[in-house]
Amino acid sequence: MFAPLNLTAYQSTFTPRNPEANVFANERHWDHWLCKYRESLETLVVDIETPAHLTTQERSAIQARLSSANMVVYRCGSSEAVNRNQIARLAEQFGLLNPTHNLFAAEDGLSEIEVKADGPSSQYIPYTNRALNWHTDGYYRSHKNPVRAMLLHCVRPAQNGGSLEAIDSRALYGLLKQKDHRFTEALRMPDVMWIPENQAHGANREASLGPVFFFENNCLQMRYTARKHNVVWKNTVLISEAKDALEEYLEDPSIRFRYQLQAGEGLLSANVPHRREPFFDSDARAGRLIYRGRYAQPISTEA
Repeated sequence: MFAPLNLTAYQSTFTPRNPEANVFANERHWDHWLCKYRESLETLVVDIETPAHLTTQERSAIQARLSSANMVVYRCGSSEAVNRNQIARLAEQFGLLNPTHNLFAAEDGLSEIEVKADGPSSQYIPYTNRALNWHTDGYYRSHKNPVRAMLLHCVRPAQNGGSLEAIDSRALYGLLKQKDHRFTEALRMPDVMWIPENQAHGANREASLGPVFFFENNCLQMRYTARKHNVVWKNTVLISEAKDALEEYLEDPSIRFRYQLQAGEGLLSANVPHRREPFFDSDARAGRLIYRGRYAQPISTEA
């Protein structure tokens, strides 16, 4: 049951405080970063042999991609040898411990994302073969307790479709700021996006009101969903214009990474906005299966 909320007349007295040094410090620095980011999208795949025990070279290659694009695709040498424990060990090497437990997650915190024909999970789009629109994982959580990192490991790809697209949040923020600095200021207000409570199918989620963009220790975080239902945006002309501009940049192919995960491959990211295209599996084969881990810790890119 979703409780209504009217934010039309709600006015915030909060004034965003500019963060300290970051990639948005000045236009020259930003232009250089954006150029390097676009180049990095062509080289985000890193081959690894043993996920549980990365070599120094493998770890450095992954860290470099994470630093430049906040995401990386790892490709295991043998997909059959990769199990849930090895995925957990891989995440631990980047400071990601104990995935946050969420609805339908297993005891180890990993969720098995596959099509469910019936049961409570079948009511949620990730467990169907339908398209998943742009979102960050856990967008319904408070910005004070966000999902800061995410891992998607492919056990079985779909027969057709199912490609992922992702964009570094920094690219979106910087382009919005460059277009009109008021857009980023508006989307950093603490009352911009409201997600109603969800008590259906055992979710037991409280309502959350918060910003789209926010900074933690000078690191940009993002909380966003492109869905049209069960989300309420603060009703002002500026926020409407900022949201429209954000949606336009989400469709910019020059900043978008597109990839179809194969068995033994995975996407590790700082919970950047991403989406999934629809897919098809025949009854003659086992369907698409993805292990998903969500983490409260930020990814460590320290050597």
